[in-house]
Amino acid sequence: MDINLPALIFAGILLAILGAVLWYAARVAQPLPDAPAGPPTGALAMERKIVAIVAMIAAMALLFMGYGLREDAREVDAQEGQLNISIGRGVTNFSSLCYPCHGEMGQGAVVPDVTPMRLAPPLNRPDLRPTDPDERKKTYDFLFKTIQRGRPNTPMPAWGQSDGGTLLDEHINELALMILNGDKEIVYEGTKATPWEHISEVVHEHVDKGVGTLPKQPEVDQLPFYQALKPQEQQGVRVVLQRGCGSCHTVPNIPGASGTIGPNLAGIGQKKQIAGGVVPNNSPADLAAWIADPPALKPGTAMPKLGLSADEAAAAAAFLYTVPAQ
Repeated sequence: MDINLPALIFAGILLAILGAVLWYAARVAQPLPDAPAGPPTGALAMERKIVAIVAMIAAMALLFMGYGLREDAREVDAQEGQLNISIGRGVTNFSSLCYPCHGEMGQGAVVPDVTPMRLAPPLNRPDLRPTDPDERKKTYDFLFKTIQRGRPNTPMPAWGQSDGGTLLDEHINELALMILNGDKEIVYEGTKATPWEHISEVVHEHVDKGVGTLPKQPEVDQLPFYQALKPQEQQGVRVVLQRGCGSCHTVPNIPGASGTIGPNLAGIGQKKQIAGGVVPNNSPADLAAWIADPPALKPGTAMPKLGLSADEAAAAAAFLYTVPAQ
């Protein structure tokens, strides 16, 4: 907590005044040698009353000053407590409404009852938990509007009541805050863990009781195209799946990766320019640079920075360079 120097100086002055008043009051309390017996009267009695009033005023001023010095910290504590409550409610809603598509750990999954197979993106991602205040606000707005309005050309429905869904704005706010703070430990039903860990525990409890099923994950390990890839390229397949690339792009060979928001990635290794002709693509290294940080190469692009490591971006590019043209 920052030190409020002017307030501390003022509090010191008040303490000095209070100390002087109490010292003077102690002297006034001593009756004069020639004073008559009994309670003081006249000017002496009035002086004692004045001293008592001044002392009470100084004491109240110190009390309010102490409360004021604590106010900033109290507001922070209150905001933190409210945030934790909202995240906890987001855990409850996600555990009943969202996990069948996005996974019990936010890892993404196959969307149930959708033909052809589609993949919902993972939400437990570093890029959805930025630390910069401006980026956090932008991410929160993106999450809120996506939940409220849905995503065109995807299985994501509009959940907000204003768009025909079932959730109030406060419910959407709680879900957005939960995703935005997915790595923050909170106490939920007596246990301290991250929201995703809480959701996983709740979902597994439901599965054990026979009132839920675990989301289906795309199975690629046994597919011929995967087994023919080199280790780095196989890692690239896992990166593409874990980061939800198939929810926006069509990626041949990967089951359910049939998104239409972004361009089809078939034959991307044969294209000399990507991102609308702005970014060169003469090697896997060029593609890896684009995957690692799209806004740096094309400001304003809808392609987000996914928080990939250099090795992950290189692996994804190596795999995408093997994807044949259609």
